[in-house]
Amino acid sequence: MLQLIKTENFIEENDKWLNSFEAAEYLRISVGALRNMTCNGRLPFYKLGRRNRYLLSDLRNTLMSERRGRIYGN
Repeated sequence: MLQLIKTENFIEENDKWLNSFEAAEYLRISVGALRNMTCNGRLPFYKLGRRNRYLLSDLRNTLMSERRGRIYGN
């Protein structure tokens, strides 16, 4: 099985890559806001030539790490 090495752990082969427009749509923010978050180091990204690519799992993990408030059980 081929495994691509990521900076901290392994990338799943079936993990989905997104371009800037798709990543902004997933996060429901503008492309400009996505670029700001990328430049400020708040979002992990990968370069392919001159273009940024984002892993869906990285975006999901970033969202979960930014969660605020409590979750109340039944």
